[in-house]
Amino acid sequence: MGAANLDAAIIDARRGAFGAEPQPRWAAECLERVLLEGQLKVRRYEAAVESCEGNAAAALTIVLEGADGQDAAARAGQDVPSEADSFAILRFEERGATTLSLVGRDARGLMYAILELTDVARHAERPLEALAAVRQRSERPANIVRSVTRLFTSEPEDKPWFYDRSFWDEYLTELATHRFNRFTLGVGTGYDYLIDRVVPDSYFCFFYPFVLAVPGYDVRVVGLAEEERALNLETLRYIAAAAETRGLDFRLGLWNHAYDYGPRATEGTHSVVGLDPHCHAAYCRDALALLLRECPGIRGLTFRVHFEGGVPEPTHQFWTVVLERVGEAEQLLEIDFHAKGVGEQLIELVGGTGKRLMLSTKYWAEHMGPAYHQASIREKEFGRAPSTGHHDAGAGGMAVTSKRSYTRYGYADFMREGRSYAIIHRIWPGTQRVLMWGDPEQAAGIGRYAGFQGSEGVEWFDPLSFKGKKGSGRAGGREVYTAERLKLGLRDWTKYCYAYRLWGRLAYNPVADPDEWRRYLRNVYGSAADACERALAQATRILPFVTLVHAPSVANNVYWPEMYTNIPLVRGSEKADNPYAASGWPANADFDMEPPYTFGNASPLDPVQVYRIDEFADDLIAGRSCGKLTPSEIADRLQTMAEQALLALEQAERLTIDSQDSEFMRLAVDVRIMAGLGRFFADKYRAGLAFAIYERAGGKRLLTETLAHYRAARDAWQAIVSASKDVYHRDLTFGHTPYSRGHWSDRIAAIDEDIEAVARIAAEREGEDTLAGERGVADWLSACDLRTRPIASHLPQASLVRGQPAVLRLTLTDRADAVATVRLFYRHVNQAESYKILVMDRRAEETVYEGVIPGAYTDSPYGLLYFFELAGPDARAWQLPGLDDTLSRQPYYVMDVVTHANKE
Repeated sequence: MGAANLDAAIIDARRGAFGAEPQPRWAAECLERVLLEGQLKVRRYEAAVESCEGNAAAALTIVLEGADGQDAAARAGQDVPSEADSFAILRFEERGATTLSLVGRDARGLMYAILELTDVARHAERPLEALAAVRQRSERPANIVRSVTRLFTSEPEDKPWFYDRSFWDEYLTELATHRFNRFTLGVGTGYDYLIDRVVPDSYFCFFYPFVLAVPGYDVRVVGLAEEERALNLETLRYIAAAAETRGLDFRLGLWNHAYDYGPRATEGTHSVVGLDPHCHAAYCRDALALLLRECPGIRGLTFRVHFEGGVPEPTHQFWTVVLERVGEAEQLLEIDFHAKGVGEQLIELVGGTGKRLMLSTKYWAEHMGPAYHQASIREKEFGRAPSTGHHDAGAGGMAVTSKRSYTRYGYADFMREGRSYAIIHRIWPGTQRVLMWGDPEQAAGIGRYAGFQGSEGVEWFDPLSFKGKKGSGRAGGREVYTAERLKLGLRDWTKYCYAYRLWGRLAYNPVADPDEWRRYLRNVYGSAADACERALAQATRILPFVTLVHAPSVANNVYWPEMYTNIPLVRGSEKADNPYAASGWPANADFDMEPPYTFGNASPLDPVQVYRIDEFADDLIAGRSCGKLTPSEIADRLQTMAEQALLALEQAERLTIDSQDSEFMRLAVDVRIMAGLGRFFADKYRAGLAFAIYERAGGKRLLTETLAHYRAARDAWQAIVSASKDVYHRDLTFGHTPYSRGHWSDRIAAIDEDIEAVARIAAEREGEDTLAGERGVADWLSACDLRTRPIASHLPQASLVRGQPAVLRLTLTDRADAVATVRLFYRHVNQAESYKILVMDRRAEETVYEGVIPGAYTDSPYGLLYFFELAGPDARAWQLPGLDDTLSRQPYYVMDVVTHANKE
């Protein structure tokens, strides 16, 4: 085929060692394939081995250049960023033809540029025109690490995709296209050592003997054929190689090192024999060394090193032995410790291995909250509390974690200056597991704050993570739909393509061009694309917001906001026996709450920003306020999100060509469910507030309001049931207990039971007359109407020299008369600390307040985190900067503390 007949020519002009890198060549093959599928005449040249004279006659020429493409960049007037994974797309026009020169700082950067053109072409009606219109630009990553972990949790549900190579090819291509640069296969997360006492499905839990026979040890898995063990290792090698081809650093997450969960654990299959406590650590050391030799594509390892990972605490002696030989694996770049329970002994031992240490903290406990990092953690997580989050307070083997309980669910005390380890933040799947996710604002916020205080990035647990957990899986059970037209089979992950797109691209560049996701929406939803984007964005904000304001448990095993198990308004009688005690599981979330187990007493996940209902009722009765988000504000926000989501969905339904299209139906059903959850929690919060005031002040009118709102909440839940009926599987299993499996319809009975309990209290007052002057919720709230806020400004400074005082000023720019007092809340960037509170001085200008954080406090290896509380002469108060409507901005300011001033 002559060049004159071509629509497009792809010229690989790379030279030297850069030209041998496989990632750009693979990406170029993807681009060529997509263009050919679009019925274009295309030829791909490798300039080093064949002539490409005459290629300018093609309508579009795409030239692949390595880091040596600086001359082309200079001609185009475009800088090429120096950071790894960066790229530039350069445009040249000559004699009616377009040339796009793609310059990568490295092989992965060039691959991203090629895949960007591939994605443009794939989602365009006229690919050639779309490519010719691509704008010139350069791109650099905002975060060093952009990662996804996929978990193997259930033998019957996860084996099909694990062995399916077409799945891996398509799935890993999707991740690479959206600029993820790391992929982890996680095993051993299905159970928690010292907690779970029955382990019916232990496949891959203790990974080594499932893939290796280690010389010198007679360790094997009962019932595992040698052929299957060999297939497992072969598959692992394939995944590693496929990831490398696509520019993804392959990591293996070994979350469990227990080979024996206790006497009842043998009830399951695939028990491990040939080990005892004396040879356990040595076997793991030698097995790990062999695994790294047999699968050289493993670039990093993730370990859970506290007690739940399989070894009673303290664990450092065990890990000292296990890691003795990792230095033999030159390809191994990094060791990642899941941060819970990590202390100095564990940090120091990695230094002797010659490998880089990464600590991976939980972003918002085992859930998904707003984009920012928690301004505070629950009181239960502080180090002075003895709890480890385990419902059995008498359990042993938790000596370290019990003293560092605050490491459970945030960045803890790891953010100190001069640290010897890197940090990333892992987003857990407790909040949302089944429903679609799609909010560009929150994804961009996560991209901004993944680098918080020098952190290196973010890792997401895959959607559907923990499906079939704790032996609840069944053959074919990973399929979440019963409606035939909605089933996806092994391609179930494609339901979340939009989420992957937002997570990856906005972690790479939080201010990415919206067309990077809108071209996908246009291709899938056509004329309804804009309305679908707005509907899903509003709906997606609901569950992270619920997680923020209502966190009866930080454990994903117990708390599942997406399929909420009702927590009562009315305090129950004496605590019942736990029917799951023999298995090691709690009866409900009460183990993770301070008594009583009621809706009004449930803690927020960021308690310095958000009121508990009972806490607010106490302040309301006392005529005071502290500026936290109130229950009525929470209800209003949830209602607004739900209404806006449903309004946009109605517009989408009018605009779509086919409302019965399977892609559109999946989105529409999930938006309705999430909007229903928003409406449910809005009215449940209103009911909870009315009931909390009633408990303190009495009044039949408050009970009437409680019942009205609670019944409205029940109606909203019934709408969820109607939307999901005959669509989703009747029993979605993420565990065996009722709170970790089932369907939305299962939860109605508990809601009805609590409504009846409120009705019984109201019936006891049936003979009473409602007093004409009796106060309802609105009357109580009238004294603290927060809708009209004073306007203030504060210009934060980026950094401060350690040991110098920090002088902070706040200026009131409107409604200054509404403010009587300004208080400064500050602490180190250390979640193990409580806030210091300083009443700021009003300066002579009267609208300016000033506060000074003393140098003795800034003389610390931690940065400073602070916010302001503005209080009126009445019962009103506000926080600055406060929570924004999109949940994508920090409700506080952060100041770095540096050791020396910049002398330049």
